[in-house]
Amino acid sequence: MPKPPKAKASEPKKPSGKMNWRNYAALAVMLVLVVLVVGHMALIQLVQGDDWLSRARSQQMSDSVVAAKRGTIYDANMEPLAISADVWRLIMSPKDISEVKPARMPGGVTTTEELRAFIADGLAELLGVDREKLFKQTGKTNSQYEVVKSKVEYDQKEAFSKWVTENKLTGIFSVIPDYKRYYPQGTLLSHVLGFTGTDNNGLEGLEASYDEVLSGVPGRIVTAQNGWGDEMPSQMEYSKVVDAQDGNNLVLTINQTVQMYAEKYLAEAVKETNSTNRGCILIQNVKTGGILAMATKGDYDPNNPFVLADGQKVKEIEALPEEERAAAKTTALQQQWKNKAVSETYEPGSVFKVFTAAAGLEEGVATAATSFNCPGYYKVGGWTIRCHKHGGHGTLDMAGAVSNSCNPYFMQLGMKMGAHVFFKYFTAFGFTEKTGIDMSGETSNAGLYHSEKTLSETASSLATAAFGQTNKITPIQMITGISAIANGGKLMTPYVVQQILDSDGNVVKNTEPTVRRQVISAETAAQVSGMMEAAVNGGGCKSAYVAGYRVAGKTGTSEKRDMKGNEVVASFAGFAPADDPQIAILVLLDQPQCAVRYGGTISAPVAQKVLSEALPYLGVEPKYTNAELAKLSTTAPAVTGKSTTSAQAAITNAGLSARVMGSGATVIKQVPEAGQSMPRGGMVVLYTDDSVADKTVTVPNFSGMSVTAANAAAANVGINLRLSGVGLDSGQAIANKQSIAAGTKVPLGTTVTVSFLYKDSADGG
Repeated sequence: MPKPPKAKASEPKKPSGKMNWRNYAALAVMLVLVVLVVGHMALIQLVQGDDWLSRARSQQMSDSVVAAKRGTIYDANMEPLAISADVWRLIMSPKDISEVKPARMPGGVTTTEELRAFIADGLAELLGVDREKLFKQTGKTNSQYEVVKSKVEYDQKEAFSKWVTENKLTGIFSVIPDYKRYYPQGTLLSHVLGFTGTDNNGLEGLEASYDEVLSGVPGRIVTAQNGWGDEMPSQMEYSKVVDAQDGNNLVLTINQTVQMYAEKYLAEAVKETNSTNRGCILIQNVKTGGILAMATKGDYDPNNPFVLADGQKVKEIEALPEEERAAAKTTALQQQWKNKAVSETYEPGSVFKVFTAAAGLEEGVATAATSFNCPGYYKVGGWTIRCHKHGGHGTLDMAGAVSNSCNPYFMQLGMKMGAHVFFKYFTAFGFTEKTGIDMSGETSNAGLYHSEKTLSETASSLATAAFGQTNKITPIQMITGISAIANGGKLMTPYVVQQILDSDGNVVKNTEPTVRRQVISAETAAQVSGMMEAAVNGGGCKSAYVAGYRVAGKTGTSEKRDMKGNEVVASFAGFAPADDPQIAILVLLDQPQCAVRYGGTISAPVAQKVLSEALPYLGVEPKYTNAELAKLSTTAPAVTGKSTTSAQAAITNAGLSARVMGSGATVIKQVPEAGQSMPRGGMVVLYTDDSVADKTVTVPNFSGMSVTAANAAAANVGINLRLSGVGLDSGQAIANKQSIAAGTKVPLGTTVTVSFLYKDSADGG
């Protein structure tokens, strides 16, 4: 069979021109793509590398903040005034909501939208949060951290956790520990403590000025996640914990009990006198400069600082057009938070006369025996400036001028010493500079007092400044000046923080007393102290008298000359005991609207009440005169069940008198009851017959009565009268308050306390 012919090898064909173009085009496209890819990679790595690295890490890391516990603020006796209580933040992951499968949804819910609505409805009702806002949050599918509610208390946190568990939503929600600032004493010390914001940062008072000390450093928990935001399996687990550093604690010089005394009596006085621009009290340790009490009334609750405490102010704001209310409320809140003791200025009035006296004595311009005549006025610089006593005081020495608060005397003394000497001591006592107290908000009185140049050029300015008008100072400046007179002439830096402690109780810092300068000699200070004590014992300051204690002081009633109308500031400043000064006190009532507005009438009695309780509490022992001892209270002896004869004998032995009611032989009831306080020489009523055991009498109205008349009225109806207040032996005291209201029916023998004030407590001012 013949072989088939051998096939010839085919020759390659020449490519057409069309094919060459296509190949080149494809190659060009590939080259462009390579360049773009390489360029993009270079851009990512070289230019945007950090950003993309951060994004990658964020997808792989869960970072949670651990709150630091804010430090506690304690009083001088380690009683807590501001604490951080445990609360919780409730957190939601909308991303996880969007990924929940229908099989895992609560009963009756089948879609993501229904689940979102279910969550919003349930938590709005359970937690009291805004339903619509929460519903929007559930739709943020790119977020794993949305705050449902902050500062949640324990009971609500537990209810939330139960709801989450019952509805099988544990993978969506979490609970994070947090802290809430809490002020256990409510309004007490509010202007000193201040308050914190929602993020626990200090906004006012010590919370603001010591914010860095108190706040601590937050911690962090960083946990590895996979690309879907789930934590890594255990073999790849990564977690880093940075512990929070709790804040340091503050220990104050302020004594909570003394503060309570100050606030109690200041609140009463502000209300009774209707002091429309509030009032304040300062109490200072004269030896160290430490503040024992600092009170402003009206006040507010730092637990709810954005609520206006003044009901009248709320009504005024509500009456405004709607567009004006927000601004008005903001202004009212700022005023509410202002600490009057350090943040406001006033003209000190006659209290300042003690500094003029000190300057004259220290410079040798005058002695205690230096006398000037007071005809009822003084003419200077074309002005006739009158004394509060229109007929004049006649010729007075310096002690008499202080006791009688004579304006013409001090005007003449000021003119004699001249502007240079006056301003030298005005500056030395600290009235031209801030005190440096460790609190935010201390105001400067720069521009609110006359310069030496003005005083030298304007005689009337020097004359009025010498008795406490024209120049303005702050209450904290005044108390430090008074303390300088009390402590032998040393001007101290006031402070309220005694110690800073770490979270373990270790001392971080102690505040040491600081003497700014020696203002006057100890001899001059002693002379002025003696004049101030005489003013309390028999002068215009006698309403500050406290039985058992030697009190030194000076009152003032200054005109607010920068205001329209006849507005005044009534004040008292002093210290006790005068023979060994421990504490200084300033009481200030701003714009009282009562009938009699003298400092001696309305401010000195407040000081008397505070000192009468604060001094014994602080361990200052009273030293009673014989006359004072005779007026002290005693207690009724126990005589119920005894024979009438033996009961009467026991009562007589106790220095009391007995009144027998009924014809029985045995005492079945006594008034006052055994152990009850009553005045010495008072009457104990002994009931011996059931028929008279319920006998009552009507309490008289003692208001305006003299001591003699009040005693007679009490005896007439058969009740005991306990006397309090001042001027009880002077014949010039009148009753102004009583412990049981007039017209009240009380058992025979009941004790009623009646407070007395001097008829004339005018201090000039």
